[in-house]
Amino acid sequence: MVSLEDVGRSQQGMQDQEFVVLLMSSNRFEIEAGGVAYSQGINKSVVECGIQMASDHGAVCTELAALATLKGWRIPDDLQDNEQRILDELTTLNREMFDREFAKQMILWYEATIALLEQASGLNGAEDEELRLWVEKKLSVMKYGTVYQPLLAAYSLQ
Repeated sequence: MVSLEDVGRSQQGMQDQEFVVLLMSSNRFEIEAGGVAYSQGINKSVVECGIQMASDHGAVCTELAALATLKGWRIPDDLQDNEQRILDELTTLNREMFDREFAKQMILWYEATIALLEQASGLNGAEDEELRLWVEKKLSVMKYGTVYQPLLAAYSLQ
């Protein structure tokens, strides 16, 4: 099974169905992680980021599901194994340790999602023109979005 962590490792083109599975799962992961941040976070920037993540990625899931249904692509019900593992690890942390680990994981996830979107919009990316245009729009929003900026400012993650 391909995961978001595998993005960029292959020079082969990405199938539209494969991309939909990866991105839908990734967005669901961010919705769930946002909920965990809301319930476990102490730092205001972590809690606010969690709320914004759940809202933003919920809207993306709705849009992507509508497009996938229109095109006949399968929509996954479950998270990828690595996503579930990260969520499980986050939920076991005490509140004092949670904020820093959440920030670290979400910034890494953000970077991987940008890479996935760039791959899907690239030369060997999505074949479906409507999907490619949707990806380009989302990539533009994510690259210049500010939802993760408070985490970068609150935590020097080096």
